[in-house]
Amino acid sequence: MNRIDLKEKLEQESVKSTSFSLEAKNFDPDEALCLRQEGSGWVVYYSERGLQTGKQNFKSESEACFYILRELLADPTSRKGWTSGFNV
Repeated sequence: MNRIDLKEKLEQESVKSTSFSLEAKNFDPDEALCLRQEGSGWVVYYSERGLQTGKQNFKSESEACFYILRELLADPTSRKGWTSGFNV
């Protein structure tokens, strides 16, 4: 699996595009799972308020993509239409 395949799968699963970032940019989006190439490997981390937390290193793009897919599908808050259930 590569980033193109992952993006298609996440769209099929109704994952919000704001929940992840698969492209290297000059900045990381807020509250998103990010994928970046570092040297000969890949890194996945959660970006929030300019901080990178929970960094995971992978040898291949495919391993990193499958990790992101599992993480986002396991998180109901990443889905389009998700509501907290609290009345405001």
